[in-house]
Amino acid sequence: MSNEIRAVLIPIEENRKLLLPNAMVAEVLGMRSIENTNQDVDWLLGTVSWRGWEIPLIDFAVLTGADSPADINSSHNLAVLKSINHPEDMPYFAVLSRGIPKLQLVSRGDMQLHEQKQINHNAIASLVSIQDEMADIPNMNYLETNLISITQSAA
Repeated sequence: MSNEIRAVLIPIEENRKLLLPNAMVAEVLGMRSIENTNQDVDWLLGTVSWRGWEIPLIDFAVLTGADSPADINSSHNLAVLKSINHPEDMPYFAVLSRGIPKLQLVSRGDMQLHEQKQINHNAIASLVSIQDEMADIPNMNYLETNLISITQSAA
């Protein structure tokens, strides 16, 4: 049995990526039309149509303290993620990707935890590096719970 897992690195800022198991990523798409949800939450960009669903689109970088981007354009991509904690309330949601997500085989020895670095937001479970690339591992329960709360209060 292999100690490697298939993971996806999703670029969320110039030198920052999200690290997720490949099984959580339903699909990677090119940018598409974003429907505004009239929320006061700057990290919830709106909803996008995907396979007959209207799914929320978030900007993880903005959620965790980055400035809002000047514009979102066709150079961006979307990573559609499967909800793991609350699939009955929100089966899927999308994360804005500033570049093309890449598949990465990760073994335990490849990944180093950055315990000395300060985690600045509850949406980040841990900070790691993989072959000289820094990555955030998201706190999916925090993220999904807050996203469901915001989207259901608007309904």
